[in-house]
Amino acid sequence: MNRIILIGNGFDLAHGLKTSYKDFIDDLWRKMNTEYNEHIKSSNDNFVADEMVTYIPFTSPEPIQIIDSKPSNDIILSNGYSQKEIVRINYKNPFFKIITEKTTWQNWVDIEEEYYRQLQGIYNKEIPDSYYTDIKKLNEDFEKIKKKLEEYLINELNNRKINSFDLENISQKFNIADFSFNGTAALQDEYFSETEEEKKKFERYLSAKKRGLSGYNYCETQIYPKETLLLNFNYTDLPKKLINYIRGCAWELEDKDDWVWAKNEFEVIQIHGELNNPDYPIIFGYGDETGKEYEEIEKLNDYDFLENIKSIKYSETSNYGRLLNFINSDKYQVFIMGHSCGLSDRTLLKTLFEDKNCVSIKIRMFKYKNSEGKEIDDFSKISRNMSRHFSEKKLMREKLVNKEYSK
Repeated sequence: MNRIILIGNGFDLAHGLKTSYKDFIDDLWRKMNTEYNEHIKSSNDNFVADEMVTYIPFTSPEPIQIIDSKPSNDIILSNGYSQKEIVRINYKNPFFKIITEKTTWQNWVDIEEEYYRQLQGIYNKEIPDSYYTDIKKLNEDFEKIKKKLEEYLINELNNRKINSFDLENISQKFNIADFSFNGTAALQDEYFSETEEEKKKFERYLSAKKRGLSGYNYCETQIYPKETLLLNFNYTDLPKKLINYIRGCAWELEDKDDWVWAKNEFEVIQIHGELNNPDYPIIFGYGDETGKEYEEIEKLNDYDFLENIKSIKYSETSNYGRLLNFINSDKYQVFIMGHSCGLSDRTLLKTLFEDKNCVSIKIRMFKYKNSEGKEIDDFSKISRNMSRHFSEKKLMREKLVNKEYSK
């Protein structure tokens, strides 16, 4: 049995990289402030016109915050006291205006979902907050954002120290409690028929589990995955660095039984491409083909509407084919590490989760503090997002490991 580890933006953030969309937008504004004369007037891809006077980034140490925004593009700034300043910004890139305002109001934004929302608004005028009427203009503006994002991520990787890797998160042995009954049967057939002692242990566990007896909720095996695939949805290369680190540890500690897992097969797939690599360009767009809206888009018979659909971009490299080969090769468990399981990757995640070889999905929780300073985790948010990728909800309940066994 194998394991697939889904790596999302939370993985980069946990290792010290500021790679969220909010970080990117803040940085872009900060540069346009500090380099106003040079950047705005000389750049052909500027997002705002010369009328822009100033802008205080959301993460600025100064006690000035945006407290309101008007359709006229007047932004009211407050320094925390009685003084207020109105700054007029003339956006030349409406998409940049959209993601800036969403980040201001909500403190976060999903750029890919916003792109798809604007794309829908071009043919469905009833969608609120739709700024575009021309798909070519939307794609041009989106492409400029994409290029700036790639520049930002390259700079972030080159100039920021990466926190050390926590190998415990990916080095877990299989636990029978994490699997559906189909998964436990697969484990029994593959591993527990070797010795009579192990076979009896497994049968005792199954019997207790069926009867709801306590004391058998957690039953760790001594078995590691035969192969582990790190499926990286980020554009950064931290998983490759992690694998190199693991192999170094295995070489140094090859005489220790606890590190036998490090000698197993590891593979990394950068499913959304790589930074600064024209052979594997970054895939930045939308990946939900399951709704009626997408069917209507396809019927438009306009190729410009499909320019940034992820599944079409997947066919331009071998990465998606490699993923399908791995899925079909054996049964597998999924670990989710820092991936929100949002709609922008719906088609791929639906394929991964609903496949008959997927017998367990385990969320590796990330803890953080909310706006009130209270420590919370992302289990509930991810599990709700995940439910959108299952046509049969019963199947999700069978495969998803409950929060008690997550970490």
